[in-house]
Amino acid sequence: MILDNLSRALKTQNWLAAGVEFVIVIAGVVIGFQINAWAGMRADAEHKAALLDRLHDEVEDGVGVIRRVVGYYDEANSHRTEVIERLIAQDFEGMYEDAMIDGVISTTLLPSYSAREAVYTEIVSSGMLSGLGDAQFCETLGEYRSRVTFLRGQIDYMRDIVNNRSEMYQTAHVSQVYDPGTPRQRRYVVDWCTAAADPDFLQLLLAGNNTMIAIAGWWEETLNQAEALCAETARLTGRPCEPS
Repeated sequence: MILDNLSRALKTQNWLAAGVEFVIVIAGVVIGFQINAWAGMRADAEHKAALLDRLHDEVEDGVGVIRRVVGYYDEANSHRTEVIERLIAQDFEGMYEDAMIDGVISTTLLPSYSAREAVYTEIVSSGMLSGLGDAQFCETLGEYRSRVTFLRGQIDYMRDIVNNRSEMYQTAHVSQVYDPGTPRQRRYVVDWCTAAADPDFLQLLLAGNNTMIAIAGWWEETLNQAEALCAETARLTGRPCEPS
C-alpha cells in the first residue's frame, strides 16, 4: 500500500506526498531493524541467564564434591596424627583401631578432581565467557579454574612421588585378612608393637603424612575458591548457594 502511494505520488509529481511516504517507508525499516535487534538482545540475555543458572548447579555440585574430599582428608589426617603420637609413645591403650588403621593406610589417598565441568566447557567453547556476568564474577571464575588446574597438577606430582615409595600395607607390620562383611572382602591388620619398634615404619608414615597434609591443603584452597564462585553465581542468579 505504502509503495503504491509512493509510486503514484512520484508519477503525479506530488513531491510532498512522495516525501511523506518515503519517510514512512524509512521509519518502518528502521523500526523493523530495531525490533529485530531488541528480540536478538532479549534472546541473548535469556540464553546467558540460562547458562548462568546451569553453571550455578554445576558449581554447587563442585563445592559438594570438594567438601567431601576435604572432610575425608581432615578425618584421615587427624587419625594419622594420633597414630604417629602413639607409635612414638608406644602407647596403644584405648585407641579406636579401625580409625588408626585408616590413618595408616590412607597415606596414598590421591583422588582425582571429579566435579562436573560440562557447562563451563560449553561456555568457553561458545566464546561467551567474557560476556557472562560482570568483572567480579569473571575474576572469581578465573581464580577458581586456576586453582583447579593447579590442584590437578599437584595430584599428578604427588602420585609420581607415591609411586616411588613403598605403600604402608606393603610393610611387614601390616597384613590383609579375608573379611566377607566388608565391601572388598578384606581388612587390614596392624601389628602395633612391632611397628612401634621399627624406625623405618615411622619414617615411611611421616613421609606419607607430609604428602597427605600438603594435598589436603591444596584441596582446601580449591574449596575456598569454589565456595567464592558459588556465592558469585548466587548473586547473579538470585538463588542461594546450596551444595548437596
